[in-house]
Amino acid sequence: MAKQKTGDKLGDIRRATVAEVVESGSSAASVNAIAKRAGLAVGTIYRYYNNKEQLLRAVYLAIKTDLHAVMMEAVENADTTEAKIKAMWFAVLDFSYLRPDDFLYVEVILNDTILSTGDKQLISEMAAQSRAVISDAVTHGLVREVDIDGIVTLLSAPALQLGRAAAFSGDKPDPANAENVFDLCWRAIKA
Repeated sequence: MAKQKTGDKLGDIRRATVAEVVESGSSAASVNAIAKRAGLAVGTIYRYYNNKEQLLRAVYLAIKTDLHAVMMEAVENADTTEAKIKAMWFAVLDFSYLRPDDFLYVEVILNDTILSTGDKQLISEMAAQSRAVISDAVTHGLVREVDIDGIVTLLSAPALQLGRAAAFSGDKPDPANAENVFDLCWRAIKA
């Protein structure tokens, strides 16, 4: 009689991969260690992924997709362009606090060289949606008419820094400080 499959193996693999990479780094993380954390046989991981690189990329893309979905949902619930930009900014902070290990995983893999051209294209497409919100603000005269990359940098760097602090500490970012930081960012880009 065949053993009945139980549990969420892909979820277990994802959680174990995130934990192992956040703790050990992407280079030191091994499929054996990930399997052990997941409580699975190494062969089970290889049923789903051809190698460690494919596993790390798949988890990275899944988390980036989740973060992007959270940001775009926040945009949908905002009624003005300024509110949309603010909603995206705070969505990053909320994600870092609610899913600190996922946030830190993305930070670790971001600086790795494992992403394929197709992966980078997918990430670029997601980023284009966020950039479209900013571009709309420029078009409507709400934001300075400067290079979009500069605006993205001015907005994202403080959000990511506050996010890292929240992820490492486990503490929710101070709402008043976050509002002040966003206000400084907004005043820097506002037309």
